[in-house]
Amino acid sequence: MSLVSISPRNCALKFKTVQNIDSCRGRGAVFLAAALLTLGCAGAPSKTGDILPTGVSGFEPVEVTGTVDLKLKGEPKSTDVVEYHHIASSRAYEAGELRQEKSEAIEFTSESTTLKADADRLTQAIRITKKDGTIDLHDFAMPELGESLELTTNTKGKVLKAGDWPTNSIFYVPAVSLPDVPVEVGDTWTMQATWLSLAEMVPYELDMVSILKGFVRCGTGTCADIEVNGNVGMQGALKQALVFRSEWRGRQLFSLEQGTVVWSRVNLEETLASDKVHRTVRSCLEAVLKEPRANSIVSEATKPQCVGFVPPTSERTL
Repeated sequence: MSLVSISPRNCALKFKTVQNIDSCRGRGAVFLAAALLTLGCAGAPSKTGDILPTGVSGFEPVEVTGTVDLKLKGEPKSTDVVEYHHIASSRAYEAGELRQEKSEAIEFTSESTTLKADADRLTQAIRITKKDGTIDLHDFAMPELGESLELTTNTKGKVLKAGDWPTNSIFYVPAVSLPDVPVEVGDTWTMQATWLSLAEMVPYELDMVSILKGFVRCGTGTCADIEVNGNVGMQGALKQALVFRSEWRGRQLFSLEQGTVVWSRVNLEETLASDKVHRTVRSCLEAVLKEPRANSIVSEATKPQCVGFVPPTSERTL
């Protein structure tokens, strides 16, 4: 489908009833919850430091002097296993009356094997080894069961090649935002990205700010504790036809020694409205590195659960 075929008028007409309320939304923001490995403000404690991995009571602060260079690392033939838990809850209103409530959840496990690791780029083969749920994993920029995605990035996370997916798709939104230069505690950096949703070709834009909050002990190593704040909106003329807002705030633990995210969580909140129809969504995704065991910060039996997630309870939440 070309972008021309989803004009604001056609999109708004589809959205006149609750039954078609998803038709112009896409899952761009849902992917960001997964890929940006962040932690949000909806239905969760208001401070990023209040959110902890399932089964972890706290982190030990670590003092690191000077600047650090945050970059992705990998060893050829090495394999990482990550477990994900995602839950989303929505409420749809028509003329101010609640017409629909919906919840959906999914758990899945990814296995990433490093094929090549040069000084400035990494190539990994990603596959899904387990999936419990019906949500399309392509919306998370992940392969489905039975598929394999060969992903090449530079060491700062920029996607150089994502299988056969088009370069304007969500597969080319960086999965992690890393600074171009060495940073110290208190430093900030930004990231902007644009893409088209896979199903409806809706154009989205992302603005994000990351803050290095400090360093903590994670396993036998040290992790950078990063807070992320951002929002997603629609591009161009769609801004005039629809009210769409997607906001989140986040945290991720990035291993200095291993050059990878070892844990993350996101709670995202968004609203979409046209005429008398209004929809609010809250979602959470928690991801944790499970293998190699030496790099994991949770027990082998612990699974991500999005503890503390709260569904939307009112018509307008933003």
